[in-house]
Amino acid sequence: MKIKKKNIFEKFHLVDKVDLNKFKTSLFNGKILIPHGFSSLLSLINEVEQYFLNFFNVSINEFVKDNSIFLEEKEIIQFQKSIKKSKVLYNKFIIFLKDLNFDIGDTYCDQMTIRFSPSIKERARGLLKPVKPHRDTWASNFQHQINWWIPLHDLSNTNSIFFIPKYFTKKVKNNSKEWNFELFKKGYINSSTPVSIQNFNLVDYKTKKINFGNAFCFSGNHIHGSNLGNLRRLNIETRTLCKKDVIKFDLPKNVDNYNLIKQGKWFKSLKDSKFYKND
Repeated sequence: MKIKKKNIFEKFHLVDKVDLNKFKTSLFNGKILIPHGFSSLLSLINEVEQYFLNFFNVSINEFVKDNSIFLEEKEIIQFQKSIKKSKVLYNKFIIFLKDLNFDIGDTYCDQMTIRFSPSIKERARGLLKPVKPHRDTWASNFQHQINWWIPLHDLSNTNSIFFIPKYFTKKVKNNSKEWNFELFKKGYINSSTPVSIQNFNLVDYKTKKINFGNAFCFSGNHIHGSNLGNLRRLNIETRTLCKKDVIKFDLPKNVDNYNLIKQGKWFKSLKDSKFYKND
């Protein structure tokens, strides 16, 4: 399975009539797909925007462009918890997945979260901090995991997220052997995920400007992380698993994950809220 250096990012539109098999084959081969023009995705984003305005009495655009606007950390955490519990947002996400022809009865979803990423001059606040290069699969231990990363405003290359696609199938040094989710929850370690301890060449980092209403959809096997710029960044994100994908698709191989614990209870069925059972 080889990843071409060019055309890692690929935009697609609702009018293209999404072929789900082609869609997932591309993802599991390392493409980073960008849905464009989906009213269902825009409806989800607009709902989060309204939540934000009602809760903080300031718009998202005002907050990310004006670093003088200060939000208390306890308020940020309270808001992040409310996003995780919102049934309205999950229902809107389901509508978006249906537009992509996902089988909702076979789809399991992680919690939906909102990330407050600071400018380079600020301290990170809230439950989710900026993360060094990592694969999400190091934490969940599921090679068929799909990541959904949705900005809440226009982003430039400098404050989007980065990918290092050169290493999609190559082993990298990381601390997955030492990392433990229970230790993170108890506060004994700081990182919410295992991270790489390898130095990468700057030319291998790939970023892309992404506009309001679009999203990044990519395999959890991609090495990626947070870019910090002069402006703040807000995004929502989640991850999904589909049971049948394990059999139907040629999944990325585990080449460097030494974490043996599969986090099935991170993912709940979008049909009946039952936990994902480990393969």
